[in-house]
Amino acid sequence: MRRAVATAAALLAAAGAIGGCGQQLEEINRGGRVSGTTLNVYSLLQEPGSGAGRDIVDAEKLALYDVRGTAGPFAINFLSIEEGPAGGRDGARQSAPAMREALADPQVIAVIGPEGSDTARATVPLLNAAGILEVAPGAGYPGFTEPTGPGEPERWQPSGRVTLARITGDDADQGRAIVRAAAEATRRDAPRLLVEQEPGPAADALVDAMRDAGAELVEAAGRADAVVYAGDDPENAAAVADDVAREHPGIPIVFPDALTRAGIAERLGKAARRAAVLVSVAPKPGSSPELRRFETAFEERFGRAPGPYAAIGYEAMRSVLAAIAAAGDGAGRRQSVIDAYFDAAQRRGTVLGDYTLGPRGRIAPARFTAFRVRGGRAEYLP
Repeated sequence: MRRAVATAAALLAAAGAIGGCGQQLEEINRGGRVSGTTLNVYSLLQEPGSGAGRDIVDAEKLALYDVRGTAGPFAINFLSIEEGPAGGRDGARQSAPAMREALADPQVIAVIGPEGSDTARATVPLLNAAGILEVAPGAGYPGFTEPTGPGEPERWQPSGRVTLARITGDDADQGRAIVRAAAEATRRDAPRLLVEQEPGPAADALVDAMRDAGAELVEAAGRADAVVYAGDDPENAAAVADDVAREHPGIPIVFPDALTRAGIAERLGKAARRAAVLVSVAPKPGSSPELRRFETAFEERFGRAPGPYAAIGYEAMRSVLAAIAAAGDGAGRRQSVIDAYFDAAQRRGTVLGDYTLGPRGRIAPARFTAFRVRGGRAEYLP
C-alpha cells in the first residue's frame, strides 16, 4: 500500500513559538494568561471547506452564534486551520505555519482538533507543553489518553498535566464497535474477520482492540465472514474494497470512522458500496430531541441539513464555551479554562447524549453507529 512516513518534524519548530510572545518562563507556567478581553478558539480539521469538515466548522460557528459570540466577560473569535486531506500523512506539515501562529497567539484559549491520529502525534505534546486546552473530535489513537504503548500517555504530556479531552470514543472503543457491526451485518455472533491493515500504531491499536473484543482474525478472504479495513487512507481503502468486492461478491466490508467521515462511500464502485458497512462516531440523525433541535437550528442558519458529523463540532465548541463561561473572570488564565473543562465531568442533555469525561480525558460511554448505504441513503444497523 502507498504510505508516506508520518513525522512531527514539521511542527517541532513551533515549540519555540510558545515563548515567542515575549513572556517570561514563569508567566507561561500552566499556560499563562491571555492578553486582553478577547479569546481565540482554533479549529484544526481535515478539509474544513467540504464534506464532514464543512459541517463541523459550520456547527462550531452555530454554537458560537448561540451565545452571541461571548462567553463570560470575554468576546470569542473563531479561526479555522486546515489539517489536510484524510490519510495524507502530511497533516502536521500542512498545518504547521498556522499552528505556529496559534501557539504564539497571546489570545489563544483552546484548539478543537485534529481529526487524524498522525497529526495529533505532533499537536498533542505541543499544545500540552504550551498549556492550551485541546478538544479532540477524532484522532482515535488510544495512547494519547490511556496506557497503550511504552510511556503512554505520559509521553504525550510533557507538562505533566492533562490538557487533551476526547468527545468521541478512541480506537480501543472502536475496535469493539467494528466487531459488533460485523456481527450484525453477517448475523453471526462471532464473525471471522480478514483485516486489511495499514502500517502504523493507530491501525495496530485498532486491530488489537478487535482481537480483544473476541474477533477471530483469519488470513484468507475465503475463510472470512467479513473484511475490515484498518486505516484512514481513502484511496488505498477504496482500491482494496473494490478488489474484495470483485473477488468475493457479497462479503461485507467494514470501514472505520476515519474513512466514513472522509466520504469513503463516494469513492467505492457499485459492488463495494453495496457491501460496505460504515462505522461512525457521529450519532444517527434525528435520534434524540436535542439532536433534532440542533438539526433544525443548523438548517435555519445555513440553508441545508447538517451531516451526522456536524453534531460533533457543535458539542466540541459548546463544551469549550461552557468551560470559558464557568471560569468567569478567571478565563484569562488558560489553566483555569482547562480546570473548568475537566471539572464539568458529567454532561447531560447534549447533542451527543449524556456522557462523562474521565480525568485522563477519555469519554464514557463511547458511542458508535454503523450503517449501510442503500439508494443513496444511510440505513443504520441496530
